[in-house]
Amino acid sequence: MDYLDVAGVVAGPRLVFDGTDPATGATVRTTVYSGYVTLAHNRAWRGAVRGTDTQPIAFFVPDSAPYPQPPATLWLELSLRRIRTTANPGLVTFGSDNPQVAVAADPRGGAHQWLQISFQNPIYENEHVELNYRVTVQE
Repeated sequence: MDYLDVAGVVAGPRLVFDGTDPATGATVRTTVYSGYVTLAHNRAWRGAVRGTDTQPIAFFVPDSAPYPQPPATLWLELSLRRIRTTANPGLVTFGSDNPQVAVAADPRGGAHQWLQISFQNPIYENEHVELNYRVTVQE
């Protein structure tokens, strides 16, 4: 059982740009996915938490196109949007650690692969956390 649960993922606008690579002349498609993820304290969780504890979090980008092959380039930006804590703010670590984006197999099975974001999030006295994400994919 985890201290924080993914309470929801809200997709923002998805932007698609077609262009040309100036070095090779090849056609390049760039897709930008954006939105935010909400993490909420799991009220059923019982246990002690230290100020330095983190929890691994992972979620699929909800409006991700299926990727049969990993794209040529993936970039991820993850930033703090909102936080509600019950501790003194001087004791709380804000933000996330080691954010990554990858193409992962559909957990329901099948041949499709989707964009998955993963990171470590501090959990000490965090009741509600919202993080903005922006994933840029170049094919």
